[in-house]
Amino acid sequence: MLLKFRPVCICNTIRYPRVKEAIDRGARTIEDVAQATGCTTGECAGERCRPVIVAMLAEAQAKT
Repeated sequence: MLLKFRPVCICNTIRYPRVKEAIDRGARTIEDVAQATGCTTGECAGERCRPVIVAMLAEAQAKT
């Protein structure tokens, strides 16, 4: 699947590029990503997107 179409937050229709951009701009925690993108604020309260965000943050930290 192309990353630009990969869903991260299904509840709020937030896709991978938006979360990656937030991380690239300095988001370092789930709360930072939530504030920048709206992830974790949907109906599931982050149950679906939190693991994806954690993995994305870990990947970004591993590169630094």
